[in-house]
Amino acid sequence: ERASAANIPCAAPLSADVDNLLHVILKRTASVMTEQIPSISELLFDGESVCRLLDTERLKFSSREPAINIYTPGGEFLAHKDAQAITVLIPLSCPEQFQGGGTSFWSQDSRGHRVEDPTIILKPSAGTAMLFGGCVTHAGVSVEEGTRVVFVASFSCATEVSPVIMEHRDIYGDSL
Repeated sequence: ERASAANIPCAAPLSADVDNLLHVILKRTASVMTEQIPSISELLFDGESVCRLLDTERLKFSSREPAINIYTPGGEFLAHKDAQAITVLIPLSCPEQFQGGGTSFWSQDSRGHRVEDPTIILKPSAGTAMLFGGCVTHAGVSVEEGTRVVFVASFSCATEVSPVIMEHRDIYGDSL
């Protein structure tokens, strides 16, 4: 329903129940962020609680997010930057359920994903939230076997342009 209302095409639109579950996951994550990492609200959202911004529909999400990404053998997400204030990525499957996979990250001082291997590849346990800024280059590593499932939501405050929303280019001039 959310995708239809925003006129965003989806391969398979999520049911209202699944869309509501995504909201519950995001609400819980926003609550933990607000309580345990208050500097996120202070630095990225002018001191306003992420929970309050979510409740009052003042968050701007990346296209087709929040979402659940399902990676089957050969499935990957190429290196990119989300260009939002923050990204929340939560594995919903255990690392034992797939081979390969994970989320790779490049350090800010790397020469780019086309030149260097990632600095680190993370495969946290199911339910472990990873939070990172929109200018961090990352990728979904190709799954070799099994199925990897992740919740993802990249967002900024809808009322103003976040200072981290800038177009970044790698050494080849490609947008990241």
